[in-house]
Amino acid sequence: MTATRSAQSRRRYSKSDERGAVMVLGAILFAFLAIPLCALAIDTARWWVEAEHLQAAADAASTAGVTYMPDDINSARSRAVAVATINGYTAGSGTTVTVTQGDKPTRLKVTISQSVDNFFANAFGIGTSTITRSAVADYNGPAPMGSPCNTFGNEPPGTTAAGPTGSQLPGNIPAGANCTSNPDFWASINGPDIAKTQGERFAARTCAGNEDGCDSANKNTEFDPLGYFYVVRVANPGSPVTIQVYDPASVPTGQQCESRPNWGTSSSTTNNANDWTPADAKLRYPNPASYASGTTNREAATALCTGDNDMRTGSQTEAPTVTSFGLRNPTDTQVPTQGTPITSCAKQYRGYKESEVTTAALTRGNSNYKDGLASVFHQWNTLCTFTPSVAGDYYLQVRSNVKFSGAATDTSTSGNSAIFSQSGDDTTVKGTAVNSFGLRAYSGTAGSVSISAWKSMRIFVNGENAQTSFNLVRVVPAAQGKTLNFGFFDVGEGATSSASMRIVPPADSNMSSATNCKASGFVTSNLPTCSMAISTAFNGKQQYMKVPIPNNYTCTWQSQGGCWWRVTVDFGGSNGVHDATTWTAEILGEPIRLVE
Repeated sequence: MTATRSAQSRRRYSKSDERGAVMVLGAILFAFLAIPLCALAIDTARWWVEAEHLQAAADAASTAGVTYMPDDINSARSRAVAVATINGYTAGSGTTVTVTQGDKPTRLKVTISQSVDNFFANAFGIGTSTITRSAVADYNGPAPMGSPCNTFGNEPPGTTAAGPTGSQLPGNIPAGANCTSNPDFWASINGPDIAKTQGERFAARTCAGNEDGCDSANKNTEFDPLGYFYVVRVANPGSPVTIQVYDPASVPTGQQCESRPNWGTSSSTTNNANDWTPADAKLRYPNPASYASGTTNREAATALCTGDNDMRTGSQTEAPTVTSFGLRNPTDTQVPTQGTPITSCAKQYRGYKESEVTTAALTRGNSNYKDGLASVFHQWNTLCTFTPSVAGDYYLQVRSNVKFSGAATDTSTSGNSAIFSQSGDDTTVKGTAVNSFGLRAYSGTAGSVSISAWKSMRIFVNGENAQTSFNLVRVVPAAQGKTLNFGFFDVGEGATSSASMRIVPPADSNMSSATNCKASGFVTSNLPTCSMAISTAFNGKQQYMKVPIPNNYTCTWQSQGGCWWRVTVDFGGSNGVHDATTWTAEILGEPIRLVE
């Protein structure tokens, strides 16, 4: 019995020893496996957190810098690097930030690499690990409209008193651009008290009663008190840039200068009217109606006539239109009102009444002579000369609802901060006349400046031919597979039954023609050839044309003169085109998107 118990006891002690051995082995295994695995998990977690931060920084940097694409890779790179720095990644020891163009010209790729200290791997001689993340952003920003060059609208010759006398286009036209000194249209803005039906979609407060975009009280629901913006694109900072406006004040003489003045056309009439026109008064103060239709003289006279006209109706009191110009600095948001004002480039021009604009008022020595009027009427005026500190888009704001800050006898006044700070409308400011004008910008560096409309443009087409064709909008290859949607308001005044409008793709693109467009708005239809009939029925009506951009669309995007779509308007018959219209253009879809 005793022997048996001893054996059982030995067996019991043996099992207990085995369990103890297993526990010891388990502890050893835990020390050699579990603890290192925990340490590895700490390293992995740190890598994961760092990767998340890197990805967020790369996303932010690419979306910030891509707004400069495709034209300015240097600014795109600088902005992306700056945003990476803001987010904690400054290129230097342990950090690299690489910025390159993506696989398309409007794409920007940002790659950020960061060295991370290791906890566990350090014990095996791997003190750091490099984490890398990339992001690619694509951009379809507001497309420039109206001109790829440094002039917008007609560019008449200057005078010796208000020069330069020669065109500023030679030597400044970007490669591939289609620009002339006489494209047969002017930039234009109406006084706020002219009805919307006069082709003014955004600067008119009221409606005549049959326009689109009006409420039951005949208020224009699309009225924008901020007016219009033009982009002055500067490629090379540091060189002074001069901005000039032709005929900057509203001086009503009729759409074809038929009202007044008329200096005369005979050989005996002197060309020396005043100090502003010492040698070309007959050219600068023309009445195109006095020339035979189709003659060179008539075409030249029209090329200088901006078509300013008082448009009051019924019991309205004549109210000269004040026009305000103000330039703003570039902004990364590409929202013009967020650009800081350049106060030295702020100027207002008072308007004139019809009764003030006479031949006597332009004749030196006459008791009614007005030197201020002579200095602005059919003359180039310098808005300002400034030295841009950075490359980019400077925004010229033009509006007609800011109170004139000068004396009643002044022709112009400078520095009114309300041009920039007045965010809403000032209903005490009246205006019943249209003001059409030309713009140009130039510097000592050829080809370094261009000027175009931003998002929308109100233009007055004033030509002696029944057909006109002009630059509408720039569309770069980022629009592949998307849709160009352009709108035109109040087209068709003076049109005949055969009038039409057609959209034409860039000559430098791989498209021979535009096809399969769709019309919406006043008229809804399919447009296989992207051409549509227009008529006087379009007066006061909003029309859109959607143009599909092929998936393989390409053009010469490397030049500011490339990728410009044009529009051809044929009014039919033999009469010239004299019509004011508001145009808009956009690429449908998100302007900035992450694609990788």
